[in-house]
Amino acid sequence: EIPLRFGAKSAPGTGNPIDGTVKVVKLVRNAEMQFGESLAPFGDAAHIVLDGIDIILNSTRAQSFDPSLFSVMGIDPTKQKILVIKSTNHFFASFSKIAAEILYCSAGTPYPNNPATTPYRRAPKTIWPIVADPHGIERGAA
Repeated sequence: EIPLRFGAKSAPGTGNPIDGTVKVVKLVRNAEMQFGESLAPFGDAAHIVLDGIDIILNSTRAQSFDPSLFSVMGIDPTKQKILVIKSTNHFFASFSKIAAEILYCSAGTPYPNNPATTPYRRAPKTIWPIVADPHGIERGAA
């Protein structure tokens, strides 16, 4: 076990780092996860446990594309009651195959998970999701 401070490094306003004594379970150099038929790198990675919670830390900023990111780190994602990932929507196709339910939450910054609230500067304000039916398809327009 080692003392470790992690998190809150991606942008201002992301909260405070987490401090704790963690158990290091597995280290993987140049870890990769599935991304369709390809592999996507997520850098050097560590599987740690803090207060009974399995956590994966990685050195390369990457979306969570596939549950294989857990498998690579020694965690069977199908055996977990809850999986929490930090991803916008890239995860959905793969994780929806193993999840009974998917819940979204907003981390606030640096990017809101609801594009309707994004303060676009150059995009027209008549785009989806700001406008529910921008092309008039639902009212029968062609």
